[in-house]
Amino acid sequence: MRVSYNWLREYVPIELSPNELGEKLTMAGIEVEEIINLRASYDSLKVGKIIDIQPHPQADNLLICQVKVTDGEITIITAAKNLKSGDKVPLVLPGSTLPDGREIYETQFHGIVSQGMLCSEEELGLARKSEGILVLPANTDLTADLASILGLDDYVLMIELTPNRADCYGMLGIAREVSALTGVNLKLPACAVNEIREAITNFATVEVLDPELCPRYAGRVFLDVKVGESPLWLKARLLAAGMRSINNLVDLTNYVMLELNQPLHPFDLKQLKEQKIIVRPARKNEVITTLDGEERTLSGGQLVIADPYHAQCIAGVMGSYQSEVSGATDTVFLESAYFLPVSIRRTAQALAIRSEAAIRFGKGLDPETVPLALDRVAHLAQKLQIARVAEGIIDLNTQPLVPRKIWFRPEKINALLGTELEASYMMEIFKRLNFKLEEKTDDGRHKILPPSYRLDIEGEADLAEEVARIYGYNQILATYPAANIVGKLSPEQEFREKAREILLGLGLSEIKTYSFHGEKMFERLNIPVDHRLRNAVRMKVPLSEEGSLLRTTLLTGVMESLSYNAKRNLHDLQLFEIAHVYHPTSEDGLPKEPTYLAGGLSGKYFEPTWSQSSREVDFYDGKGLLETVLNCMRIKDVRFRRGEHPIMHPGRTAFLESTGKFLGVVGEVHPKVKMEFNLTSSVVLFEINLQQLWEVAEKEVIMVKPLPKFPPILRDLALILPEKVKVGEIINLFRQIGKEKLESARLFDIYQGDKIPSGYRSMAFSLIFRIEERTLQDEEVNSIMEEIIKEAANRLEAQIRTT
Repeated sequence: MRVSYNWLREYVPIELSPNELGEKLTMAGIEVEEIINLRASYDSLKVGKIIDIQPHPQADNLLICQVKVTDGEITIITAAKNLKSGDKVPLVLPGSTLPDGREIYETQFHGIVSQGMLCSEEELGLARKSEGILVLPANTDLTADLASILGLDDYVLMIELTPNRADCYGMLGIAREVSALTGVNLKLPACAVNEIREAITNFATVEVLDPELCPRYAGRVFLDVKVGESPLWLKARLLAAGMRSINNLVDLTNYVMLELNQPLHPFDLKQLKEQKIIVRPARKNEVITTLDGEERTLSGGQLVIADPYHAQCIAGVMGSYQSEVSGATDTVFLESAYFLPVSIRRTAQALAIRSEAAIRFGKGLDPETVPLALDRVAHLAQKLQIARVAEGIIDLNTQPLVPRKIWFRPEKINALLGTELEASYMMEIFKRLNFKLEEKTDDGRHKILPPSYRLDIEGEADLAEEVARIYGYNQILATYPAANIVGKLSPEQEFREKAREILLGLGLSEIKTYSFHGEKMFERLNIPVDHRLRNAVRMKVPLSEEGSLLRTTLLTGVMESLSYNAKRNLHDLQLFEIAHVYHPTSEDGLPKEPTYLAGGLSGKYFEPTWSQSSREVDFYDGKGLLETVLNCMRIKDVRFRRGEHPIMHPGRTAFLESTGKFLGVVGEVHPKVKMEFNLTSSVVLFEINLQQLWEVAEKEVIMVKPLPKFPPILRDLALILPEKVKVGEIINLFRQIGKEKLESARLFDIYQGDKIPSGYRSMAFSLIFRIEERTLQDEEVNSIMEEIIKEAANRLEAQIRTT
């Protein structure tokens, strides 16, 4: 942003030099990158007086001017037709440069040498286009400083603003900062208006059809408008800000935009059908020709300003060619509005338009400035005597601003900053920043109301920053950080790290995948429309459709990784990832972000050797891997039960449960999913909720036990059971009856075939009995075995297998 030093001093009459001001602003967080001496570009310009003008004998379109300068007379050839004898004009002598850097030389035009160049407003940078040479006031002395005459004896501060300080995109915003930093009173711009006794509603009406995208829309009507050139002071202000003059009315709207940070748009009211303004979403494929001459097709949904028949402006971005102000305009409707920032950003990005208005609207403006800007333009238009102003303002404010209230504690501010400032001093800073102070509570808290233009102030930490800025960061003493506790991982973080180390130790490779995917990923993973995994957090402004959703399972990334490697002929893989998944809560609440562990095995489980052939991975490899991990992490009483998961093969999938909590899933990949990801090898996936796993993990200190002193008693038991009975149910029965005397129970054989009834199967278990205190007697174990056989028959319809 370009800030004119002279213009700034009209609001805050400071005595600081430009360099001192730049240092003060920079230390307050308003970084001044460069200070430009504007007059340096005009030092080579001189003032000349036209003595005589004669036509060029060899060129009808050229004139020969005799020009008097301070040290004599020179001849200059020009094509300008607006000059006469006695005119005072700016000129550049040979060897000097124009403000844009072009060097001037003596040049021959059809045999006559031109000893310099007369300058137009365009060549001086004062206007986009100009006809003829700039004629200076008649009383201008030949020795006069041209930069001062043009209002360009100025310095420009080049400021780099952070995104949160949208309020400083206007001169008044910078002036507020300077006032707060220096204590010099702020002088607000005059906005008094003398209205004629003709109501604005006699000339124009406004209707807002989308108040969500346009919460506030206002306008004034200007009559008997005289569109022409702007005065030099106005052109100089625009030049210092990096803009050029167009015409007096448009220049005034740009001037007020730069001053108050409120973009404005003038419409030629007679070009609007029925003199009616409608704020509405664009229709699909609606076409509008913008001020830059480009014909643009709107996709629908972008906000436009229209009359009853056609769109006349892309709201907050750029106006149309049809209703622009021209030399023939005599009645103007001036628009001032507050548009939803995200809507303007999307529209400007979609149409590839980066206008001054779009930049400001996109960052967020102060809705309370909307009518003030209209009054300011009206005041200046009357001062320049270029228009009359109809009575009243049309102001449709559908969502009045609700003041934000923040609790402020002086001791908290000091704690954050490491200072010992008095509460009264902090309160004085807030007053200088135009914050309102309300009642103080018994516990020492104050209620602070930030001004409407400070959209960046949201909490107590922001108030602390304001105190630090105005007090001065350079005045806060540097101290070493004091910490009584050495930082370390929390127990839950250590638990996650242990899981990572175990998997790495088992030979798996860790991967990191994107948290985003698109709607199509659900189809590829065979996830039904009504499945819980479809309930994903949707991005408001996604970079692409493929990144519009936050993942609800880590298996998306695992499958993408397996597919990516398979395309490069890498099929034998063992991968895992530990990361967050995301589940929405309420409409406004933040999503839940539990930590999950997921992985995949593909291809051959091991390389073939001379002693054994290889094989493809299967369900039991994934199950065995998880059992090893769970055992190393001291997770006991985990039960695997048959389950169904849309990503996995029906019949080859198991759920993990413990103490009634669902922990995760393991299984072979569904054939449809394999096909979608172009995988030909066998694939086993697993996913565990690490937060749930942490809750069921043993947290007590590990106790070391000596090796058993007493011998075990071994028993094998073969039972014929219905197929519906699961292994876990039988082992749970063994443990309930054997209690502490049963050391372990292991399945070592399953058989179906001859001598086994249809619908049944034989399962054989190895049981080990032992206690620490003494040697068990056979009679004790026999009693337990009899009880097991009896209860198995009663509860599970079990029979002893004898053959």
